[in-house]
Amino acid sequence: MMDNLIIAEKKNAAKRISEILSNNSYNTKKENKINTYNFETKDDSFKVIGLRGHILKLDFTEEYSNWQKTDPKELIKTDLEKKPLHKNIVSLLKDLSQEASGIIIATDFDREGELIGSDAAQIIEKNKNGAEMKRVRFSSLTQEEVRNAFNNPQELDKNLSDSGEARQVIDLIWGASLTRFISLTAKRYGSNFLSVGRVQTPTLSLIVDKEKEIEEFDPETYWKISADFQKKQKEFTAKHQAGRIWEEDEANQIMKNLTDKAIVSEIIKSKKKETPPIPFNTTQYQRAAGAIGVSPSLAMSVAEDLYTEGLISYPRTDNTVYPDDLGFKKILSQLSDNNELSEYANSLLKKDEYSPTRGDKETTDHPPIYPTSVAQKNKLSDLEWKIYQLIARRFFATLASNAIKKIIRVELDSNGEIFKTKGSKYLKLGWRWHYPYYSRKEKEIPELEEKEELEIMKKNKEEKQTQPPNRYGSNRLMSKMEDLDLGTKSTRHNILSKLYSRNYVHGDPPKPTSTAISVVETLEDYAKEITEHEMTATLEKEMDKISEGEISEQEVIKDSRQMLTKVFRELEEDKEKISESLREGLRKDKIIGTCPECGENLIIRRSKKGSRFVGCSGYPECEFSLPLPKQGRLIKTKQKCDEHDMFKLKVNKKGQKSWFLGCPQCNYDEWKKDQN
Repeated sequence: MMDNLIIAEKKNAAKRISEILSNNSYNTKKENKINTYNFETKDDSFKVIGLRGHILKLDFTEEYSNWQKTDPKELIKTDLEKKPLHKNIVSLLKDLSQEASGIIIATDFDREGELIGSDAAQIIEKNKNGAEMKRVRFSSLTQEEVRNAFNNPQELDKNLSDSGEARQVIDLIWGASLTRFISLTAKRYGSNFLSVGRVQTPTLSLIVDKEKEIEEFDPETYWKISADFQKKQKEFTAKHQAGRIWEEDEANQIMKNLTDKAIVSEIIKSKKKETPPIPFNTTQYQRAAGAIGVSPSLAMSVAEDLYTEGLISYPRTDNTVYPDDLGFKKILSQLSDNNELSEYANSLLKKDEYSPTRGDKETTDHPPIYPTSVAQKNKLSDLEWKIYQLIARRFFATLASNAIKKIIRVELDSNGEIFKTKGSKYLKLGWRWHYPYYSRKEKEIPELEEKEELEIMKKNKEEKQTQPPNRYGSNRLMSKMEDLDLGTKSTRHNILSKLYSRNYVHGDPPKPTSTAISVVETLEDYAKEITEHEMTATLEKEMDKISEGEISEQEVIKDSRQMLTKVFRELEEDKEKISESLREGLRKDKIIGTCPECGENLIIRRSKKGSRFVGCSGYPECEFSLPLPKQGRLIKTKQKCDEHDMFKLKVNKKGQKSWFLGCPQCNYDEWKKDQN
């Protein structure tokens, strides 16, 4: 009989815990196709098993599996059951728990980790032979923190796991019932279903609404006036103080007023302090990773790998305030052993005390993301090193001094017309030396004196137009979701991935497909609450209250079911209108262009064997057709072929980068050329 069974959330974490507790003296054994890590200490023997994240899946009972036979509304109030996701792991847990005298849950310390640990505990509870069960929590997989956690075990937090389970229940009943209703109403079956979700749909609505803003944007013309000057071979430009000038007559009058000279009428010199950035929480980290070309989902995947290697702290955190006992000096000393980082670490080690920056969000579960031990570049992949360096240098920046910039503001007067320019130069780089990821703007202008006369080398009048708002980039969208309480630090990047995989968005920044626009517009017209963030944010706050013990899981689930029942009432009242609206919008999505032979619409069709092609809606009278790729989701872009009056297409394959097919006719003509 073994003494202790340790349950980690994933295989890598299980291996890392084994390395630490056994001083690298463990052996690996394959049991029921799962790696277990086994070792002995002076007093005990241990077996460590890594799960694969969630091992149980919440689902409806079998009688509700048929979409055609089940009224979607019935899903709101039906009981749910938990089914094994990985039967071999569940079976192994049952067997091992019978042999253990002690069981230690060591899953991740967050809502999902607590739920995974709680599910494992429920499986074990029915099989263990009186074994004592404990919970250990840590924010980094370092020697010190893991050993400290195992020396100070705690109990499972039922409130925290209940809040995780409430989220699962609510997301399932909302997603399943609404997805079935919308899909069945639009007659979209099988893999062509239309997905609707509690967090997913308000997020998609943000993207669609922004796209409509861009499409409806009416540009306005304005003028800007500037003048070029030179002193001692140094050229500089000053802008007219009016900024945007909306009437051309006014701009012309200013140009007429100008002489060939200008007097330096005012010089103001000042110094500006630039405070260091705040510590990384998950959202801040994803934004910074995005700025160096790493997507939110990839950024989280790499951070999780670095965490399980014991190199950084837990990457899923809302916290932007370091705890007082973090031990800055100790971390800096470790990082000084890295050749690429030693110069920065050593400069900070000279400080007597540290006053790190603080963000607005302070929590007690995990610290902000920081490097927990030194990494060596040659032992990491290029991407891992890129991310580790980003996190380390952000940590340095939060402990560094202000950057100080010298600012010189100059006004020049030409016959009463005032021009302004600004010069800037860093006197002290401070934190910017440690953290080079923000652009460092400096502008050199020549030394000038008040009342000095300068010749105007060139007078410029530029006609410009106002620009539409930018689309949400992935990182800006994550921040917007956080501001609106849409999703959590752990789920936001997955929501965006779902929108891509379900053919609702394409490209980067994400653009909505015609299908997405049709779904959102229909829901905004007939059940606006589904597309708005307020209801989702309310439920998020209630789930937080569950974790704090202020409200029960069942109360929150009951509230959400009542909200959903009200939504269904509205949907069912307008079912026919919703069907018509969706089907009309989706029909438009299939129209590729105009048939060159008869003038009818060309649409995406399927043959009896299931292959796709561009066919004429005038079939069988007109048999014009063009082939299409057999695999991947087809996305109609807004670009049209000038020669063939057809929309260009993209192909999106799961797990692969989307590729540009272009005009189906041009593509076919090119293929025919290659055959000859």
